[in-house]
Amino acid sequence: MAVSRLGWDLLEPSSSRLVSFKWITGKVRKGDGEVILDYLCQRFNSEVEPIVKAWSWGYAKRDVREAAGIPSEHQTGWAIDLNAPIHGLGLVDTFSRSDESAIHRILKDLDGSVRWGGDYAGRKDEMHFELQGGLANLKRVADEIRAGQVGEVKPTGNTSKPKPKPSSKRPTDYANLATDGVFGDKSQRAVQILMSQLGLYERAIDGDAGRYTWKAVQTWLHGLGYYQRAIDGKPGYYTIAALQQFLRKKGLYPASKWRVDGDFGPATVEAFQRYLNGQNGQ
Repeated sequence: MAVSRLGWDLLEPSSSRLVSFKWITGKVRKGDGEVILDYLCQRFNSEVEPIVKAWSWGYAKRDVREAAGIPSEHQTGWAIDLNAPIHGLGLVDTFSRSDESAIHRILKDLDGSVRWGGDYAGRKDEMHFELQGGLANLKRVADEIRAGQVGEVKPTGNTSKPKPKPSSKRPTDYANLATDGVFGDKSQRAVQILMSQLGLYERAIDGDAGRYTWKAVQTWLHGLGYYQRAIDGKPGYYTIAALQQFLRKKGLYPASKWRVDGDFGPATVEAFQRYLNGQNGQ
């Protein structure tokens, strides 16, 4: 049986053990780990910063970024990324010192059952939280949460949406796009920046959406459950159809006006531009 680096078995996207999770756009593995992740999110949302569901992710069948052949902990269903656009892969100091202290306080209360990517010795991943320690440890901590024996959630009253904060020379945000249905360099750049913020794209942000940009988009759509084909970087019928289905779910590509036809034409581009405008910090 294939397992992750932390010893968890890997799940397929169709697994009945994956369930929707209210804090993120995606799924997690049900059970004791789900209880722990829910508690983590309650505390994070209250004591660190509000969680933006559209910016937060769970299960994905993929390898570790830039480490082909090593399964990501996301493939176990017991890893989540919170507010990914403002805590991009490889960036540091995306949280204030007080927020980092709050995160470590939460992790201490969870007694070693959760590891934070901001504590990695190598490349940091400050959006990322993953479960560790074995099934017996997860059950013990989850039972303590159920019994109310872990620290209480302390509301802060902070309900404002977090905004991207520049923390490196790499672009971390983009201006609103003209919704003109033309996939020009500004739109392509916006896609690259968003995918970079989500930890899916680590190459040049140059406004030229080539194979690596579309591989990131395919991986993103796969993690959301819309794309089930090869991650090959080719924006063909199945990639665009998946994007259209996603945009339809968001109310940006209504069935009353357009059909899912796999054509990256003006209607699809315009809907995508509208989505991108809703994800920046403007």
